Amino acid sequence: MNEENDRLVTILTTGDGGQIALASSILDEAEIPYFEKGGISHRLGIYLFNASARFVEIQVRAMDVPAARKLLAENGLNPD
Repeated sequence: MNEENDRLVTILTTGDGGQIALASSILDEAEIPYFEKGGISHRLGIYLFNASARFVEIQVRAMDVPAARKLLAENGLNPD
Protein backbone atom coordinates (compact mmCIF):
# COMPACT_ATOMS: atom_id res chain seq x y z
CA MET A 1 0.00 0.00 0.00
CA ASN A 2 1.35 3.41 -0.97
CA GLU A 3 0.41 5.95 1.71
CA GLU A 4 0.89 8.90 -0.67
CA ASN A 5 -1.62 7.45 -3.17
CA ASP A 6 -4.13 6.76 -0.38
CA ARG A 7 -3.91 10.29 1.08
CA LEU A 8 -7.22 12.17 0.76
CA VAL A 9 -7.19 15.33 -1.35
CA THR A 10 -10.01 17.88 -1.57
CA ILE A 11 -11.20 18.24 -5.16
CA LEU A 12 -14.35 20.32 -4.61
CA THR A 13 -15.52 22.65 -1.85
CA THR A 14 -19.12 23.83 -2.05
CA GLY A 15 -22.15 24.72 0.02
CA ASP A 16 -24.50 24.03 -2.91
CA GLY A 17 -26.51 20.83 -2.43
CA GLY A 18 -27.01 20.47 -6.17
CA GLN A 19 -23.26 20.53 -6.80
CA ILE A 20 -22.68 18.00 -4.02
CA ALA A 21 -25.28 15.66 -5.53
CA LEU A 22 -23.86 16.09 -9.05
CA ALA A 23 -20.28 15.49 -7.92
CA SER A 24 -21.35 12.42 -5.92
CA SER A 25 -23.23 11.03 -8.91
CA ILE A 26 -20.27 11.60 -11.25
CA LEU A 27 -17.81 9.94 -8.89
CA ASP A 28 -20.17 7.03 -8.17
CA GLU A 29 -20.65 6.42 -11.90
CA ALA A 30 -16.87 6.46 -12.44
CA GLU A 31 -16.42 4.13 -9.44
CA ILE A 32 -14.05 6.62 -7.79
CA PRO A 33 -14.27 6.30 -3.98
CA TYR A 34 -14.80 9.64 -2.23
CA PHE A 35 -15.49 11.16 1.16
CA GLU A 36 -17.74 14.11 2.01
CA LYS A 37 -16.11 16.13 4.78
CA GLY A 38 -18.31 18.55 6.76
CA GLY A 39 -21.87 19.76 6.24
CA ILE A 40 -24.56 17.16 5.59
CA SER A 41 -23.50 13.67 4.59
CA HIS A 42 -26.08 11.55 2.81
CA ARG A 43 -23.94 8.51 2.11
CA LEU A 44 -25.63 5.15 2.74
CA GLY A 45 -29.00 6.85 3.22
CA ILE A 46 -27.90 8.25 6.58
CA TYR A 47 -28.17 11.99 7.07
CA LEU A 48 -25.59 13.48 9.40
CA PHE A 49 -25.32 17.21 9.96
CA ASN A 50 -22.34 19.16 11.21
CA ALA A 51 -23.75 22.54 12.28
CA SER A 52 -20.30 24.13 12.37
CA ALA A 53 -19.67 23.45 8.68
CA ARG A 54 -21.20 25.63 5.96
CA PHE A 55 -19.36 23.85 3.17
CA VAL A 56 -18.68 20.29 2.16
CA GLU A 57 -15.29 19.17 0.90
CA ILE A 58 -15.40 16.27 -1.56
CA GLN A 59 -12.18 14.30 -1.13
CA VAL A 60 -10.68 11.46 -3.17
CA ARG A 61 -7.48 9.44 -2.92
CA ALA A 62 -4.43 11.24 -4.32
CA MET A 63 -4.11 8.67 -7.11
CA ASP A 64 -7.68 9.48 -8.28
CA VAL A 65 -7.31 13.28 -8.30
CA PRO A 66 -6.52 13.82 -12.01
CA ALA A 67 -9.41 11.64 -13.23
CA ALA A 68 -11.86 13.05 -10.68
CA ARG A 69 -11.00 16.69 -11.45
CA LYS A 70 -11.32 16.04 -15.18
CA LEU A 71 -14.75 14.43 -14.77
CA LEU A 72 -16.04 17.23 -12.56
CA ALA A 73 -14.80 19.91 -14.98
CA GLU A 74 -16.33 18.10 -17.97
CA ASN A 75 -19.67 18.19 -16.17
CA GLY A 76 -19.70 21.90 -15.39
CA LEU A 77 -18.24 21.84 -11.90
CA ASN A 78 -15.21 23.93 -10.94
CA PRO A 79 -12.84 21.60 -9.06
CA ASP A 80 -10.33 22.94 -6.49
